[in-house]
Amino acid sequence: MSEARPTRVLLVDDVPLMRSGLAAILSTTPDIVVAAEVDDGDEVIDAVHAHRPDVILLDIRMARQGGIETIGQVKALPDAPKVLMLTTFDADQLAYRSIEAGADGFLLKTASPQEICDGIRNVAGGLGAVSPKTATQLFERVRDDAGGPRRAEARRLVAALTDRERAVLVGIAEGLTNAEIARRLYVGETTVKTYVGSIFDKLGCDNRASAAVVAERAALL
Repeated sequence: MSEARPTRVLLVDDVPLMRSGLAAILSTTPDIVVAAEVDDGDEVIDAVHAHRPDVILLDIRMARQGGIETIGQVKALPDAPKVLMLTTFDADQLAYRSIEAGADGFLLKTASPQEICDGIRNVAGGLGAVSPKTATQLFERVRDDAGGPRRAEARRLVAALTDRERAVLVGIAEGLTNAEIARRLYVGETTVKTYVGSIFDKLGCDNRASAAVVAERAALL
């Protein structure tokens, strides 16, 4: 049996020391390889075409083009790679906005090497990745968001879900994997994947992070 192909990562950060540190961390993992590095968001699209990464590890603030604009450009591509944001969330409210732009996960720049590697694996596998501290602050930001209309819209969308879909959505918002949700609900993992696809369609979401925001706005948690 042939070995699985390593996950190819594009590093995007305008701080050379940060890029070299990330590259050093990822060099220790045989299932993850650094396909390329670029130093700003305006170089990402060319790098994606040239190197075909599976995951982009993307800084949210850069000198020429920031992460939010870059996410939008990436997600407009056919077969777009996953995007895992690196953020100093405590002081960076742009992280919240990047969910709506299509980010597949978030990690703080203070994350451990293991958290970074696991985050890349999870995002590549379609599970998303949000560090616990980031998730807490993200949901606090959602709760503080004045948008009454947004809350009403979230409740309207969630009302269209079946009871089982709502239970799966709660698991997604809690950061559970499909396997963990399956064990909780006593169903097969394939069944959960089917529910997740239906939930994304009904909520108009394309990743777990944005679905989790809808769940929080609708007061499911």
